[in-house]
Amino acid sequence: MEPQIIPRVPTPVPILWFEFLLNQNQLETHLSDPDADPSASQLLMQFVDQSIKAQGNLETSVQVKKVRDLKILALKVAAHMKWNLGIIQESLPLYMVHKLLKDFMELVSNPELKEQVMTTSDLLDDHILMAFMLFNRWSVRVIIENSYPTKPPKITGPQAPNGNAALNVAGINDMVIKTVRDMTNESIQFMENSLSMPRDITIPTIETIHKLAYDFPAFLEMSLSDHCHISNAEFIQQLCFDLGSYYFHCGQIEKTTGMLKKMLEINSQVQDPVYCDINKQKLKGLCAACNLDFMPQGSQPSLEQRLASSLKEEYKGLIDLLIEDNILKEVTLQYRQLIQHDVHSKQPTSDLYLQVCTCNAVRQIMDGAPVNPKYIQILKTASKENITFFTMVCWKTVQKSDDRLKEKIKLFIRTISSSSDVLRAIGSSELKQLFTKDEFTELIFQVDNQSQPAFSVRSNTVLQQKANKALYIGQIEQQLLTTNQHQRIQTLLTELHRVAPNKRHSGLSELWKVDKSYSFIIDGMGNKKLQDVVFLMLVKSRHCLQIKDFKTARSLLTTAFDAVKDTSLKLGKAIQHEILHVDICALKLGQQTAAEKNNMTHRAMGCLGTIQSDRDIPPRSEIVERCLLYLLNYGMWFTVLNVKQRPPVVQLGQMLSEICKDISNINSCRRQAKALWDTFVQIFSSSNQLKRSANGKPANKAGQALMNRMEFLSFIQLIEEPTVMSVIASCLIKLHNVLKDDAGNEVYHQYPNLWPTTITNVSSVVTDAVTSGMTQYVQHIIQHNPNQSSWLKSQADIHYGDSQHAAAIKFYLQSAMLPSNFFTSPVPKQLWDDAVYRRIIKCCSYLKCHTQVAVFCQFLEPVDHPTAFKALQERICYDAMDCLYHCFWDMGILEYLIYILNKRNELVKKRKAVDVIGQVELNSCNSTEILSEVIKKRKTMMLQSMAKQYL
Repeated sequence: MEPQIIPRVPTPVPILWFEFLLNQNQLETHLSDPDADPSASQLLMQFVDQSIKAQGNLETSVQVKKVRDLKILALKVAAHMKWNLGIIQESLPLYMVHKLLKDFMELVSNPELKEQVMTTSDLLDDHILMAFMLFNRWSVRVIIENSYPTKPPKITGPQAPNGNAALNVAGINDMVIKTVRDMTNESIQFMENSLSMPRDITIPTIETIHKLAYDFPAFLEMSLSDHCHISNAEFIQQLCFDLGSYYFHCGQIEKTTGMLKKMLEINSQVQDPVYCDINKQKLKGLCAACNLDFMPQGSQPSLEQRLASSLKEEYKGLIDLLIEDNILKEVTLQYRQLIQHDVHSKQPTSDLYLQVCTCNAVRQIMDGAPVNPKYIQILKTASKENITFFTMVCWKTVQKSDDRLKEKIKLFIRTISSSSDVLRAIGSSELKQLFTKDEFTELIFQVDNQSQPAFSVRSNTVLQQKANKALYIGQIEQQLLTTNQHQRIQTLLTELHRVAPNKRHSGLSELWKVDKSYSFIIDGMGNKKLQDVVFLMLVKSRHCLQIKDFKTARSLLTTAFDAVKDTSLKLGKAIQHEILHVDICALKLGQQTAAEKNNMTHRAMGCLGTIQSDRDIPPRSEIVERCLLYLLNYGMWFTVLNVKQRPPVVQLGQMLSEICKDISNINSCRRQAKALWDTFVQIFSSSNQLKRSANGKPANKAGQALMNRMEFLSFIQLIEEPTVMSVIASCLIKLHNVLKDDAGNEVYHQYPNLWPTTITNVSSVVTDAVTSGMTQYVQHIIQHNPNQSSWLKSQADIHYGDSQHAAAIKFYLQSAMLPSNFFTSPVPKQLWDDAVYRRIIKCCSYLKCHTQVAVFCQFLEPVDHPTAFKALQERICYDAMDCLYHCFWDMGILEYLIYILNKRNELVKKRKAVDVIGQVELNSCNSTEILSEVIKKRKTMMLQSMAKQYL
């Protein structure tokens, strides 16, 4: 007999979103399945996303119907979710939630009814009230949630409409947030007006949404039993929660308390809520912040609530509660720390405070958290009663703990067992049971050993010097490692050399090193103590310089100079160079008198004059660099050019000085500019590694870079003179523009005619390195001077080239603010030409701010009507739209705007546009002066509104 073949159950094919367009009745059946695939959240996102995409191509009645059906399907899914804003916000990105709720309001009301209805709520129909209430509740939540910096969420669902979406979602969301924030006061007023509504209401269901959209007379004839009812208490409770959250966010504690009290009063009236969805943890936190008792129905007070009550009742039963929590671990350690601070503020010296500290310390031990060292010291010297209390708390805790937690208690006891009083209290308590006999004997032995008198560093007894000489020396050396005070160092070295006269102590740390040229002279000194003094002063001063403790560094070097000035003139002069280095690093630009400046200049020139001297120790490269930077930052071009010795950094400084001294006459410094250009090209070439000779110095052969890329970038970021910074930035930007060879994305710079326009060997230059260096340097100079218009414009162009459109608009606006006195006067054309306006237009278009695009098209000469008309045709727009109509002055654009709005049947916006075009000041019969003044006024309004949005 042949075996029977059981056919495989076919895998169910998930329903696609467009199938519900063909049969909307199928949606309710699908959503009633708890394992529906796709789920309600997935369908909601697909319907909203498809409606946004389809809305941009409304040409036929079929397409219009498709968009409407998609909106209704999305609203049906939201009704299935019981209009739960928490679930909807988790299912959709911010801009999609905004679109969904706007569609709901458009469905239930006429276009002239605003989002924040100022009429009395009880006069509105339930479906209208619910639509507007949902929008305003969501607005308040958005304001709260977006007031704190958060990491941008990863976009996993459908992207924003019309391509390149992953890049502009953040910009679109920012527009939505700004729109919501501008309507905050109206939203709050509407919600407050709704608090007095006396009746129960109904919420739309899938069936009522369908009849609202397709058969309104049938909707009006529906019986009350066909609607989903929610009680007035449930409606008010949800409203109080959202308002209370907003009041708390604004710091209005009294209003928050009033909302919470009202919630708690009507809490017993809310049974099996349908619409109300309150975050219990958040409500609990709000109640605690407002000193209100929060207790869900049918539950006992939690430990945290009982602790809060104890604080109100002068700490009644506080210690018992803390001991109980050590076992249960319900209360967070942070809250317990707040209790400890509260007790300390009221009873800082009482036994209660020490007992609270003890309970918290035991909890920290059990959680594996570090115990405050101050408490450990207090415990070692505490009274017998307090130590006994500590052992009692530990024992009550470990009785119901596992072996792992008992080991933590034992480890802590070993830490504090140096006190004989503590050990004695443990030995006479139940806590001794944690230790074996051998373990406890070992603890006693440790206490006996530690009770011997310790050796003091300052003590000079014969016992310490002879019997414990190594320990004594080690203690002094330990202090020598940690101190930076020159007098203390000398005292410690004197004592060390008294105890160990034939030994040098400069090798205590592997990090203690000085230059070989210094070390050679120091090693040649006959006096070992003098060798140690000079060595340590140099080493410690270098450390203080690194941590920017300039005063201590200078005192250390001065001590070293005083020690060697009579024995080694060569080393003394080198130490004076080190002192000069500290003085320059400590100097802030512009804070010198003329005499101090003159003296510092002579010292810097003297230091640079010894670079290749055979009679002196050559100054370190860092000192040479700082001296050169000092001269450059004070604009001493001719002084820099007079330096005879020319190491790489000096050569670079002299090239910059040659250009800066003649920068007012471009033609006279082209040769020097060509030399600097070639230097930059070599530095950013792929073979820019310096070859060094046997002595470690750069070989500086022809065709090789002066310095490597990292040294160069570090050096130029220390320059603070504006002219030099502008020259460097201009050269880097020009080099970037030549390498990219993209006229549409060129970056602006101050001296475009100064540099060559070609590179001999383009393939040898690392383009990414040039771009990175340019971007890094422009950001640096803007941080140094954020009011330099040309640098801000360069930064804007860089953002534009990187497709960071919102950032580009921000820096374009910043670059023009100062020259135009916040746009009250025209922006200089040499700063903002038509190319800049076209870039701003492109940025606005990319951010879907099409009304702004149309306005900026008027700034061009001649006005770009085709671009403006195309922008006004776009249906998806994320700017202020009709609030910007008063910025139009071109009659052609205004007439086309009215035509488009009339075609779309957007009557409110059309009326605003008609009001604008009918204004007397736009009459073409006006004089040229009047029309010019009108244009100037409207340009100012537009640019100032953009500044408020982006800055």
